[in-house]
Amino acid sequence: MKTIHSTLILCLALAGMPLRAADAPATPAAGDLVALEKFLTLDDAQLDDLQRAIARVRAMTPAERTKLREQIVQFRQLPAAERQAWRQGWGQMPAELRDGWREMMQSADDAQRAEIHRRLEALPPAERVAARKKMVEEFLRTHAKP
Repeated sequence: MKTIHSTLILCLALAGMPLRAADAPATPAAGDLVALEKFLTLDDAQLDDLQRAIARVRAMTPAERTKLREQIVQFRQLPAAERQAWRQGWGQMPAELRDGWREMMQSADDAQRAEIHRRLEALPPAERVAARKKMVEEFLRTHAKP
C-alpha cells in the first residue's frame, strides 16, 4: 500500500499537481485519481508529449495563458468539420516539426505571421501540410542550434 501511495504522489507531482504536506488530503481527490488513471493508459511517448505541454504552459505568462484559453474556446465553437480540417495538418507531424512550427511562429512578428497564414490559406487543404512542413524544415535549417 505504501508503494502505491508513493507512486500516486510521484505521478501527481509529475503531472504538475503539486501536493504539499500542509495541503495534502488524507486521501487523493477523485479528480486526482481520474487523472492518474488516464496517465496510466498513456505510453512513454504520450507521457513525454504531456510533459512538454506542461513545460510550455509553465513558461507562459498569465496573459499568454489567457489568450490561449480564449483561442481554445474559439476552436471548440467551430463546426466539427472545420475543427477536423485544422487537426488534419498536425496529427501526423513529428514532435520536432510541431515544436519547430511553434518556435518559428513565436519568433515571427505580427506581419510575418499574417503572411504565413495568408500563404497557407491560399493553398488547397491537401497542399497545406506539405507547405507547412517545408516552411518549418527551412526554418529549422536556418536557425539550427549548435
